[in-house]
Amino acid sequence: MVERKIFNADDFGMTLGVNRAIAKAYHEGILNSTSIMINLDCVDDALELKKDMPDLDVGLHLNLTNQYAVSVPENIPLLVDEKGKFKHGFVNLLLLSFLHPKELARQVELETRAQLDKAVKLGIKLSHIDSHRHIHHIPLIFKVVKKLAEEYNIPRVRVVNENIFNTLKHNDDKSYLHDGGLIKYFVLRSLAFWNNYPTDTYFYSILYTCKLSKQRFKNLEIPQKYKAVEVGIHPAMPEIDKEHREYVFDENVLSPWREVELATLLDKNTAKEIK
Repeated sequence: MVERKIFNADDFGMTLGVNRAIAKAYHEGILNSTSIMINLDCVDDALELKKDMPDLDVGLHLNLTNQYAVSVPENIPLLVDEKGKFKHGFVNLLLLSFLHPKELARQVELETRAQLDKAVKLGIKLSHIDSHRHIHHIPLIFKVVKKLAEEYNIPRVRVVNENIFNTLKHNDDKSYLHDGGLIKYFVLRSLAFWNNYPTDTYFYSILYTCKLSKQRFKNLEIPQKYKAVEVGIHPAMPEIDKEHREYVFDENVLSPWREVELATLLDKNTAKEIK
């Protein structure tokens, strides 16, 4: 049986509804880890809530795709526009890693350092690094993240190593065929294989990303070679965010599935299903 079950809520600091969902899942449910988007407007609110969650692990949710960078725009022109707003998604960053590898690596390191330093200055002891849109799996970016994780003494870097056959053995829902889940799975698993980074933590959720109902955990067995499992999950309270749309830059945060994932975390039997 797996020794440690990590239920990690991504996007801490993204919106007020996300922050409150994370706090609720910690106080009333099984949430024991989160990843903070240190460059966003709701970070102060997140850190205020964190004061009442002393045992909640906090990692950096490295963000190179949304809103504004921490670095000075003139220093990272490949990543941001003249106002400092990120201008690329996953695919463009992957292409840039081939077209301008040296310069992209330099700028990614500058911005990653800036986000790490901001987290440290805010008093956060980082337990891990992952990223928004999984951009740290791009090999050039992964190399930078791996280097800085060692430098900043951060114990764990997320690796998407989910085994599709293991997942499908416990789930017969084929929604991944039409919602992009299968494509995302193969892209990230291929990049993880390329990066070849050893880890004792199994990652679960990519095939059914952002759609983790309680049924997704029914008798879920983790491959025996892993000591821990990390469940990446995205709870939110859309009704709160609808009242504070000034913080909403991604409409996905308003999806009803966000409430389903919160319910998954509030049900303590979810953790018991994992073997």
